[in-house]
Amino acid sequence: MKPPSFAYARPGTVAEAAGLLAQGDGAVLLAGGQSLMPMLNLRLAAPDTVIDINGIAGLADVRRDDGRLRIGAMARQAALMRTPAVGEALPLLALALPHIGHPQTRSRGTIGGSLCHADPAAELALVAVAADAVLTLLSSAGTRTVPARAFFLHAMETVRAADEILTEITFPASRPGARCAFRELARRHGDFAIAAVAAEWSPEGLTIAVGGLEATPRVCAHLSRELAGRPFEQAAVVRLIDEELAQTEPLEDGVIGPDYRLQLARVLLNDCLAEVLPP
Repeated sequence: MKPPSFAYARPGTVAEAAGLLAQGDGAVLLAGGQSLMPMLNLRLAAPDTVIDINGIAGLADVRRDDGRLRIGAMARQAALMRTPAVGEALPLLALALPHIGHPQTRSRGTIGGSLCHADPAAELALVAVAADAVLTLLSSAGTRTVPARAFFLHAMETVRAADEILTEITFPASRPGARCAFRELARRHGDFAIAAVAAEWSPEGLTIAVGGLEATPRVCAHLSRELAGRPFEQAAVVRLIDEELAQTEPLEDGVIGPDYRLQLARVLLNDCLAEVLPP
């Protein structure tokens, strides 16, 4: 199919793009296009205007700053895989990137586009939540920051207003001595995950999160709190995983049932904890 007709704009600055967005509700942003273009072609989206932000300088910068990793929203997923600072500052993100799509889609797909698309099974959303990233949103009215853990409201729904542009994602750098693990299972490599788990342990604490299980990525707060500072003990880990998952509302998509997602999450959680917790 072909997309419906629309006006096309290619602003040269973020301020210009924000001004175009502020003119009405019928505009959408074009970043990597890996989600938008299929939606247009299937006529699941019919915007009045497509605002192409690929020509705006500075939106793809990656830099380390005072214990943080700052990533511009237009940074391509493939470029992040080739950026040494990513693996050095945030090994959890480096572990997740190869699971995203395929080389062709990663060469165009952006970190900001994936986060704003908010697919429940998206790897980048899971890492942003697990790592407690902060997202910077800009509009013609000003700039605000939102924690990733408050950004996702539901499947394909975020707190980003229609006139806001995600400009930057800031990750705290991994703590000294951190051990990270990332696991997912998809129907085929490159598909969205049926379930995925991201974990980071350090002497200061444990963070573990699961994606694909519910409508938004879930930080496993009970599991993280109870296992922080403890060695890996299979019986305790199994019990605490079951306690954590008892609080969830697994997705039902007509293909993968909730019981299967739960069991898969159990296995992936156990595998990640066995990798990161001290013996």
